[in-house]
Formats: sequence, C-alpha cells, structure tokens
Amino acid sequence: MKSSSALKPGYIPEIQGLRTIALLMVATFHIWFGRVSGGVDVFLLVSAYLLTRSLTAAVENGRGARLLPYILRKFARLLPAAVASILLAFGAALVVLSQRHWQEITEQAFAALTYTMNFWLQSNAVDYLAQARSTASVFQHFWSLSIQGQMFILWPIIHVVVALLSRHSVRRALLVVFTVIAVGSFAWSVYSVYMDQRVAYFDTGARLWEFAAGSIFALIAPSLRLSYRAKQLMTWIGLAAVLACGWVLPVESAFPGAAALWPVVAAGLVLVSADAPRLPDERGNRLLGHGALAQAGKYTYALYLTHWPALVLFAAVTGIERPNALQGLGILVVSAIASVLIYHLVEYPVARFTKNSLRQAVAIAASFALVALSVFGVRAYLGQALEEQQQQAEGIDHSAMGANVDPAQVFEDVYPGEVLTTTFASEPGENCAADDPYAAGICRDWGQVENPERSIVIVGSSHSAAMSAMLMEAIELFPTWHVRTYTSPGCFFHWPANNDWPDEVSDCSATWKMANQYILDRSPDMVFTIASLTSTDGGEQLFDGGGGSFVSWVDYLHEHTGTLVVGLRNNPRTDFDPLECASREGFDSESCTFETSLRMPGLSDYATAIHQAGGVLVDLNDRICPDGICRPAQGGLVTFVDNSHIAEDYARSLAGHFGAELQAYAPWYPADPWR
Repeated sequence: MKSSSALKPGYIPEIQGLRTIALLMVATFHIWFGRVSGGVDVFLLVSAYLLTRSLTAAVENGRGARLLPYILRKFARLLPAAVASILLAFGAALVVLSQRHWQEITEQAFAALTYTMNFWLQSNAVDYLAQARSTASVFQHFWSLSIQGQMFILWPIIHVVVALLSRHSVRRALLVVFTVIAVGSFAWSVYSVYMDQRVAYFDTGARLWEFAAGSIFALIAPSLRLSYRAKQLMTWIGLAAVLACGWVLPVESAFPGAAALWPVVAAGLVLVSADAPRLPDERGNRLLGHGALAQAGKYTYALYLTHWPALVLFAAVTGIERPNALQGLGILVVSAIASVLIYHLVEYPVARFTKNSLRQAVAIAASFALVALSVFGVRAYLGQALEEQQQQAEGIDHSAMGANVDPAQVFEDVYPGEVLTTTFASEPGENCAADDPYAAGICRDWGQVENPERSIVIVGSSHSAAMSAMLMEAIELFPTWHVRTYTSPGCFFHWPANNDWPDEVSDCSATWKMANQYILDRSPDMVFTIASLTSTDGGEQLFDGGGGSFVSWVDYLHEHTGTLVVGLRNNPRTDFDPLECASREGFDSESCTFETSLRMPGLSDYATAIHQAGGVLVDLNDRICPDGICRPAQGGLVTFVDNSHIAEDYARSLAGHFGAELQAYAPWYPADPWR
C-alpha cells in the first residue's frame, strides 16, 4: 500500500486523508474491537484509482505508459519497507514462538516477500473470522498487500496493451475493459462467498472488481461536472459510510461479495468528488485535506505493516486474545514507533536513493536477498535439528510412554520435540483409486486391498482420523489386513433412519452415505467411528435421539452385514490450546490443564444399548485425562495438538487399552500390540 507524502502535480490531499483514515480504522478495529473495518477495501480501491489516473494521464499526455520502469519504480518503493517489517516480525516470532512453528513461519515470510500470502492462506484453509489471534500468522495482513502487488503487475500490462490497441480512445477502451472485469469478478465474488467465504476472502479473482471499480472511478472523474455543494455532500456521505462500514456490516464473514459494495461506493463518492474538475477558487474538503492527515499519511504504509505482527505477538506471549483499552494503546504505540523508524530509516532513504531503474532493481534484489538469506538460514538450522529429533523418534516406545505409565511419572523431555511439527494422525494409506465407485470425502486404502484377511472401515470427522493412529499401532503388524478410511472435516456421525438418504446431499453426508454403501456391500469385520460429540464448554452430546440414532445405525449394519461397529467416546475439548500454552508457560504449568467429566448422565445406558444392537462403546477418556484432569503432555508424550485433537503418538500409546476393550467382542483383534 503505497505511501506518498510529497506534494506533486495532480496530488489530491483528500485522497491521502481518506487513505490515512482508512488505515487507522484497520488498526483500531483489529486491536480493540476484534473486527474488520472495511478499510482494506478502501485501500485497494484507492490504489487502483491512483494507478489508473497516473497511467491514463501519461498516455493522454503523449508520454506513454512504460511497463518495466513503472513496475520497477513501484516495487522499489514498496519492498524495502515491507522487508524491514518482515525481518522485524520474523525475528520477533522466532524469539516468541515455539520452534515447532518455525518451518511455517519461514513459509509465511517467503509468501509475504513474493506477494503470494493470500494464496498461502487459501491453501492452508485459514478462516479469517474463526481463528484466534494467538495462533494467527504474523504475516497474515500481507494478504491484501499480495493482491495489491499482483495488481501492480497486471494493471500496468492492461493499460499498456489497451493503449497500444486504442491510441485515440484509450480512456473509453479502458472503461470498457475494466467494466467487463468488474462485472465478471463481482459475479465470481458473490458466487465464491456463497460457496466458501473463507477461501473467497483471500481470492484475487474475487477482489479484482474492487480494483476495477477504482479504475472506473478514475476514468470518469475528469468528465464529471459537479457543484461545490454536491462535492461536499458526496464527500461527507461517503466518509460517513466508510467510517460506519465495520459497525454496520459483518465484513470478515460477508466480504468480498455484494456487501463490499458499501465501502467501494462510499470511497468512490469521496474520490470522484475530490478529483472532479474544480473552479480556480474552489476549496476541497477541510477535514480530509487537513495537513495533520497528510503528515500522518507518511507513516500509514509502515503502520499497516507493523500493527498486525505486534497484535499477534502480544496475544502469543500473553494468551490475551482481546487487549483492553490500555493494552491496545500500548500495541498501537509500539506499532507507531516501529512505523516511524521504518519510514525514516528505510522507506524515505530508499525512495531518495532509487532515482533510476538500475538503483530500483538493486533495491528490489537486495530486499529479496535479505529475506531469502534469513529464511534459508533458519531452514538449515531446522533441518539439522529435525534430523536429530527424528533419530530420537526411532527409539520411542509407545508401550512405556503416554497412557501406559503413571500420570505422576516425570519425563525429562516431551516428545515430539519443538522442531517436529506436532500433529494428529492423517488417514493411513493411499488415496482410493480414481475409478473407485465408493470414493467420497477423504477416501484412503491401507494394506491388502484384494481379498484381505481382515477388513476395517474408519469413518467420520477429523477426530476419527486423529484416533486412527490408535488402531494402526496394532494393525500395522498385519500387512494382509485392509483399512479403508472415509473422513470429512467436522463431519461427525449422522444417518437417516433405514439408510434412506435423499438424492442431493452435502459433502459431509456424501461421505457417510458412500461409507454406508461400502459397508453394506463389503461387510467388513469392523467399523470404527466417534460415537459422541464434545464441546469446548465441557458438554457432550450422545447420538441417541430420533430414528437415525447411533444405536439404530449399529443395529441396521449388524443386521445386514454382521459387522462389529466400534464407537469411541469423543475426547474432551477446551476453549484454549494446551500445547500453545505449554510452549509459553511450560508443560508442568497448571494453567495449561483443564478439567473434564469422566462420568455423564446416560452414558452407561447408551453403552448398553449399543452393545445390545451388536456394537461396542469404548471410553478411553480416563486414559486421556486421568482423574478428569487433561494435561498438555503425559507420560513424556504431547497429549493435545490443539484444543480438541489428540496427538498421533499419544493416540498410539492408547492402542493396548483399546485392544483390551475389544477382546470380548473381536477376539481376532490384538489386545496388546507390543507383546
């Protein structure tokens, strides 16, 4: 987001004032209100407005739009300040955050440098609305800078191509091109928000219309003939609407769809009223043109770069997701100091240095080199540490750790170590064959697919996948067995009575529907899933209501296939991340533990009903949370990888307890995989 303070031909103070106000909205909403203001959308619009205004004027004045010099000049001004903030945030994150996050931090830093952070966030399914500040990326705010950087390459290309093809009517031709882009992108934006707003929020294609709108405003502004009163009225209405956007609209959960028309139109009113032709003695808007906003505007780009890392690192250190008024002021002050330093030590001196294309290229190359060297240096360290910890992993004895030792036993080290990424288990095996008629959701096969000695189906949510490691610790001893998994994130048990599925189902239901069809056709020896649903407030739901209850499903499958259905009681959840807490305060900190109920009304009757239907309910929560106390690590193994998923190695340590529970129902299943 380009910073500009020097008065120059065509400079419009009101635009700088609008940009300054929008930036302050972004920072204050992030810090104090935990909301999204819509200010970023104003930035995107203003960037396109100024870019089109400049390039179109150059063509119409006979100078032409020179593509490479323009791009070099633009990034020579943007990158150095961005790199300064990347290096500051990168270094602070390495100090504050556990080494288990360092690999991801290097990926994010490189994505920020290369203007691809929005793609990184999309590929990692980041939910802008649901995520906690303490676990958010310190580079997440680069999503908008990335889209802007992409446009600073694409937009000049469009201008140059159109100028070459339409020398005498370039403004009209550009208006047609940007209108087509705006309509197409807006339609895609509305559709993609409807389909998956989390992905759409960071999508370049869904944001193009905001840039196109800015260009359209720039193209029509010179032809508008507006009275002084009309301009003032438009400015005040637009400014009021911009300020109200974050309060009136659920920006973070509705943008960039139709709701984003609000800030786009509001900012457009301000822009065209400021840039429309004026009479010689006509004054602009006093508030937006005030010198204080212009002076503050020098630091807005750097403030945008620094406020988000300061907020995230504050949350990571303190565990405080929403700072109070005084804490928020401290974050803002620290961010402001950093932004002033970046402007005076980096942004302004580099701008003075890069007076020609050669120097601009040097500034860009040096910027890339500084971040690249830092990233590769950290990765080299991680590679060596990872190799050492992987050697340690070869000596892990799950039978003598985790759930198999006295919870009071003290281990000097906790595994996995900080460098290894602590995760829950992924589905075992390989993806189902492309032509598999039963494929749905995350479908994977492990072991001997054709004529296996034993066959097992694992179905359900990510919790089923997490606990699959408990089964695989034993099953991996039998390569002639076959395991098929059907999972879908967040997709806990549901089933219509008598397996009567509608023709049209959701992706989650399609997973369960196809898993049921596979079970009915193949009659596996065992089906494993999660048989209850816990919540972060300590509650727990048993799937025992209505005709499509868990008991009815067990009875249906047992009657039609004779398959043993094994339902595992869901593990406890909490409203914080025990592992992140332990990274800050230590694994022995009581503040990183939480309590759970090992007994609940109706659980015994539920288990009895499942048994009578031909299945079994297994409850291992007393092994996960002995005496009702859930800890971030037990028996030398990390227990929880987040607020709800059991770590893979701890799940493997439960294998013997799980097998012992199954012996009475499945004598063929090993009671002790380590014997």
